[in-house]
Amino acid sequence: MTSSYDVIYEALLPKLAKCDLAESAARFGLNINPNGDIIINFLKRGYRITNAGVMPLDGKPVNTNNRSILIHYVLSQGTGDPVYSFKPLFRMTTVFSSGDTGKASMMDAPLIKAFGDDVNKLDGTIIKLGGKSELSKEPYSQCWLLEVLPKIPVKIIYREADEDFPVEIQTQFDVTALEFLEFECLAFLCSCLVRALTKTAEYGTVDGWE
Repeated sequence: MTSSYDVIYEALLPKLAKCDLAESAARFGLNINPNGDIIINFLKRGYRITNAGVMPLDGKPVNTNNRSILIHYVLSQGTGDPVYSFKPLFRMTTVFSSGDTGKASMMDAPLIKAFGDDVNKLDGTIIKLGGKSELSKEPYSQCWLLEVLPKIPVKIIYREADEDFPVEIQTQFDVTALEFLEFECLAFLCSCLVRALTKTAEYGTVDGWE
């Protein structure tokens, strides 16, 4: 049965067919093989992007959203470099910014469920996906930096529980991310990241699940 996510992917293919992959590769600093296909790493798995579609290099099943995100990425006309100043996704658009509390969004809720009582498990999982620990500027917290895609770094913050608030885990995007992907695509990208973290922790590997 075809899902709505499959329909989205199929709808992107005509645009991908017209994409100048060499130009996109040069702008993003991506590898391109002799056949003119882009080779890219996304959440610690390799993909080949052609004008016909997106295929995982390991030949294993992959979530359709991952493939759609990669098409949106190479179709982007974004330029420049990240500035390593981070905000939660819901603060990167005026539509959702009014009245927020600064707390993690519902999108991060699966991370709290999976890692809320085990920061070491979170640390190990982020490292498996290519992230690295960073010095946190906040008290009673830890943070990591993960380049989800070239030019799109994400910060993950773990805030310890206290007498007033429970544990919080929050994903934050570089403020330049909207130059490369629209808000809706960044929301899908965040979901892909959260899913990769929880599934990698569950299966113990980055490529043992769809």
